[in-house]
Amino acid sequence: MVVPALLVALAACTGSTPALIADATPLPPAGDGMPAAAEPLQPGPDEVITIGLRFMPEDITVPVGTTVTWRNGEAIGHTITSGAWGDVNESTGLRGTQSADGLFDHALAPMGQEGDTFSFTFTEPGEYSYFCMPHLTMNARVIVEG
Repeated sequence: MVVPALLVALAACTGSTPALIADATPLPPAGDGMPAAAEPLQPGPDEVITIGLRFMPEDITVPVGTTVTWRNGEAIGHTITSGAWGDVNESTGLRGTQSADGLFDHALAPMGQEGDTFSFTFTEPGEYSYFCMPHLTMNARVIVEG
């Protein structure tokens, strides 16, 4: 009979031990450079942190000649890709369009790994939009004042 076999299969799925995912990357323990859960990451001067699939701060204003540094605050990779973005859905925060302009495009390694920061010096005044290529909620600007 099929029903008892189905019940056994379903019972195996409802156990209290979570299933392991073969390709999941575990988070490093707090002692390996990750901040304790009670210590939220805060950006330093002229710094942007990736956290919660967002750039913090979303907009940063700096004088001409400033080097801005992005630091990955998450255990997943991101990109810092210059260019226009738009059509952001007010409900979901997801952008509908993006267009890289080639000024900078850097892949940030996960937090605590080599390559988890990127710096760029802004030598001309203006507004510089950028985004994370794979994460549609990550949109921001650097405003450079002359």
